[in-house]
Amino acid sequence: MYQIFEIKLKPKEIDWRQKLDKINKLNWYSNGGNLVKTDDGLQYILDLSNLRIRCLISELFPLEEGKWSPEDYPAREEMIKAMVTELEKLPFSLEIDEIRRIVKHER
Repeated sequence: MYQIFEIKLKPKEIDWRQKLDKINKLNWYSNGGNLVKTDDGLQYILDLSNLRIRCLISELFPLEEGKWSPEDYPAREEMIKAMVTELEKLPFSLEIDEIRRIVKHER
C-alpha cells in the first residue's frame, strides 16, 4: 500500500464509541482504535489515538515516493478536499492542524 497524504488533526477529546451508529451510517467502521472508510480503491484510516487520517491506495501501480504539490497532482488534491468534506460529516468536531502531501510506501 502507498500512503498518498496524511492529515494531522488538532488534539481533542473524542467520544466516538457512543456515536458509532452515526459513524457507521456514513460508511466508516471501527477497526481496533481506528475508524476506516473504503472508497473507490482508496482506504482512509482515522487513527483516533494520534488524531491523524491517512489515505492509502493499493500497489497496483507503483508511485514515486516523496513530497508532491497540488499544482502537479490536482486529482490527489481533490482527494484531500473530499476527505475534508467527509471529516465534516462525522458527528464530532475535528480541526485540521496540518496536511502532509507525501507519498510513502507502507510495509
